[in-house]
Amino acid sequence: MRTWFLILLLAILITGVNAQDDDLNANRVTIDTQVNAFGVEEQVMRGFVINRGEDAYENVQIFADILNEDGDVIGEGFGFLVDQCGDAILDAPLEPAQERRFLATIDLFEDDDIDEIAVFPQGTAVDAEADPDRDIDDAVQRVAGGEVVLVEWEDDATFRYGVGCDEDVFTTYDWYRYDTVADVILPLDEAPNAEFVTDAFLTQTGITRFTQSGTTDDTLLNRSYLQFPTQSTRVVFQNDINTVFTSEVDGSFRRVIHDILSQFSLQGYVWSPAGNFVAAYFGAYGEPVQYFTASSINGRISALLPDNTPSVTIPGLTNDGRRVIISGTFQDNATGTDITGYYLSSAITQQRELLFEVDDLPGNNYPAPAYHLVNQERRHMYFIRPIEGVPTLQCYFLEGDELTTLTELPLQLDIDERAWSYLSPDATSLVISANGDHGGLWLVDLTAYPSCGQQDAETESDDSEETESEDSD
Repeated sequence: MRTWFLILLLAILITGVNAQDDDLNANRVTIDTQVNAFGVEEQVMRGFVINRGEDAYENVQIFADILNEDGDVIGEGFGFLVDQCGDAILDAPLEPAQERRFLATIDLFEDDDIDEIAVFPQGTAVDAEADPDRDIDDAVQRVAGGEVVLVEWEDDATFRYGVGCDEDVFTTYDWYRYDTVADVILPLDEAPNAEFVTDAFLTQTGITRFTQSGTTDDTLLNRSYLQFPTQSTRVVFQNDINTVFTSEVDGSFRRVIHDILSQFSLQGYVWSPAGNFVAAYFGAYGEPVQYFTASSINGRISALLPDNTPSVTIPGLTNDGRRVIISGTFQDNATGTDITGYYLSSAITQQRELLFEVDDLPGNNYPAPAYHLVNQERRHMYFIRPIEGVPTLQCYFLEGDELTTLTELPLQLDIDERAWSYLSPDATSLVISANGDHGGLWLVDLTAYPSCGQQDAETESDDSEETESEDSD
C-alpha cells in the first residue's frame, strides 16, 4: 500500500515520449494529484531522466507538452530533477548512465483526456566526474545505483533492498532482491510485508490515529518508521507523538517500548541477530545521537533515552542489546585526559570501555558499527569511517585489541546524505548502502580478510544465543 502525504487521488500512467535525440531520455512518466503547502490539490508530473551519453549534464530542466488523442497540445509542464525525498538537486550534474527522478508542475489549457506526454529534458553538457582515487579491494563489488535506504537479509546469500526516501515508510520504496551467488537482481512487484498493512492492522496499531483527538489521518503512516525486521517475528513503529511500539505482524498484542519522545526525531533502527534493536535519534548533521535499546519481544533493555550516554555516530549494539558501540570524547579515569575514540558502553549502567582512539570521528551520517559474536572468546566489530578523508572499512578484534584496516570504500557522502551497513547472518558479507548524489549499494566479501573477516567452522556460534552478561563489560 503506497500511502503518503503527496499522492492522494490518482496516478495516471502514460507513456513518456522522449521528444529529442539527445543524451537525456525521460521514462516512466506519471501525472499525480498532490496537496501543496497551502492545502490545495494540484496535478504534478513525475518521472525519471537517464543520461545515455558520455558527458555529464548540469542545470537539467524538464519541459513537456501534454497532448490529447488528436495530437493537440492541451497543456504544458516544467520541472527539475529531484532526489527520492522530492528535494530539488541543484549542485550535482547528471553523470553518464545515471538516472534521477524529476518533478514538474503542469498547466492544462483544456479539460480533455490526456493521451500522450512529450518530455524534453534539457541541460548543459560538462565533463563527466572522474572516479575518486581510492585503493578499493576486489572484495568490494558495486551491486546497484540509486538511493538505497534499507536492506534486509533473507538468508546467508540473499537480501532485498529498497530504493526511496529514508524519511518515508518502506511501502513507498522500489524493492529488489539480490542473489549474491547467482549475481542476479530481480525487481519485486510490491514491498515485502506490504500485504500485512491492512485497515485492520492500522486500527489495531493506531499508527494513523491521533492520540489526543482519536481521529485518523492516513498520512501518519508515512512518518511511522514502521519496519518488519527479518530478525524478529514482531514489527516496530512510532505513533503521532513518537511513542515507540512493537506488535505482531497483524497489529495485535501492541506493546509500548518507550514514550515521552515527542521532542526527539527518530532516524531508524539497527538490529541484532537476536531480534534486539537500538533506535537512533537526532535532528540534523552534527548533532549528538541519542538512543535506547530494546527487545522486539520483551520490551526496553537500556536506560531511558535521556539517560543514555550520547554518541557522535550512530550506535552499534551487541546481540543481547545490553551494550552499544558509541563514539565521542570522554575523560579517561586513570589519566584525567580527554580521549576521542570508539567505546563499548553499557546501555544500562553507562560504564564505558575504550576500544580504540582516533584523531577524528565521522558524522551521524556514517553507518553504525556492525557487531559479530564469533564465540565467547572472539568478537569482531566492523567500522566505516574516514581516514585522511577517505571512507575506509576497518575491523576491530575485541579480545585481541587489534584494529585492522581492510579496504578503502567508494562512498561519497555530503553532510545531508547518509550511509548504512548490514552484516549477513553468517557474517561473511557486509552490505553498504547510501543515498544522495552518489548513492548506491555495495557488497563486501569479508572472507577476503581472514584476519578478521573469516572464522573457522569449529569456532562458529549461534548469534541468537549470546550469553554475555553485564559483568563482562
